[in-house]
Amino acid sequence: MSDSKQDLEPNEVELAFERTLELQTKGDWAAWLLTLTEDAVYAECEFGVMRGRAEIGAWLLPDMERAKDWTFPERYRVIEGNFVCYGWWNRLPGTRADGSHYEFMGSSYKIYAADGLFSYHEDIYNLKHGMGVIKQWHEAEAGKDA
Repeated sequence: MSDSKQDLEPNEVELAFERTLELQTKGDWAAWLLTLTEDAVYAECEFGVMRGRAEIGAWLLPDMERAKDWTFPERYRVIEGNFVCYGWWNRLPGTRADGSHYEFMGSSYKIYAADGLFSYHEDIYNLKHGMGVIKQWHEAEAGKDA
């Protein structure tokens, strides 16, 4: 899991990263999982560190099923060598009465290995803030049925 710059083809890391975003946008998390090396490390700020594609998938696939109606628009990205840092929104469906989204910010860090695969992925977000947004969303959804 080296973060050193390696001999990379032009745009190789960016193309691999774009592929992960494409799969994420489609909600194809099983295919997204295959963008990680077999021995990848996934560090999740609230759920801990998972090692290997099988362990990551055992957590990721059910978790993302619960968020199947969410989107994750990209906010920014920085790519340097084989290192990717990007920010995104955890965006729940619908909008508030004022038109704003139910969303909270997250950031991820990835290390590109080779052959279109990443060996490391880390997610960071503020769960306390996120749970507040989710609570507001649930309350608004419950109010629609009243």
